[in-house]
Amino acid sequence: MSILPESLLSTLARQSCVSKLKDVPSLVPSPGESKVKAAVLLPLFVQNGEVHILYTLRSSNLSSHSGQVSFPGGKLDENEKVIDAALRETYEEIGVPPESVDVWCEMSPLQGRDKTVLITPVVAFIKNLSVNNLTPNVDEVDEIFSEPMSFFCDQTKHAHLKHENYMLPVFLGKHKIWGITGLITHIFLQCFLPSQLYQTDFGRKRYKLEELLPSKL
Repeated sequence: MSILPESLLSTLARQSCVSKLKDVPSLVPSPGESKVKAAVLLPLFVQNGEVHILYTLRSSNLSSHSGQVSFPGGKLDENEKVIDAALRETYEEIGVPPESVDVWCEMSPLQGRDKTVLITPVVAFIKNLSVNNLTPNVDEVDEIFSEPMSFFCDQTKHAHLKHENYMLPVFLGKHKIWGITGLITHIFLQCFLPSQLYQTDFGRKRYKLEELLPSKL
């Protein structure tokens, strides 16, 4: 099995990934119409011959979730659709125009830690992306970075946080990827990568909440 772009991004592989993502059961007990709805973009792109996932580090000046790793995204405007919100927020936060984004599908919604926000991830591939050419909104984003598939397949980069009796995945990269962002990443990778290559060992190291707070979502 291969993690080369021509394998992972083939039409057949994409169809398989989307089919698996649509079969993932909802992790939200009762979505409820009263919850605030938000959307994030899980952006794939190719760099140095590998498929990468793009992340942002939220501005340290923000009043909430400052200094945390996240996907581009935010709350839906009134009557706005999930995909439209994810594309709009991505353009506003990091300058990626919607026309360069090839949307694959929506994932099942997840709850934020405070259980008041319902977050729907949108999986997409960004064509001809160069991280160095992106223009982050300095009011919202301190840094834009990415991690390649080989990183996620490296078990020495795996750890976990115990939260409400659940083991939540943590990825130990340039910045620790955890919380809702880590969970979205893990669910996606289970559907995107060959199971022979993405074999996890999150139990190998445990983090306490206070150790992760500087880079959470």
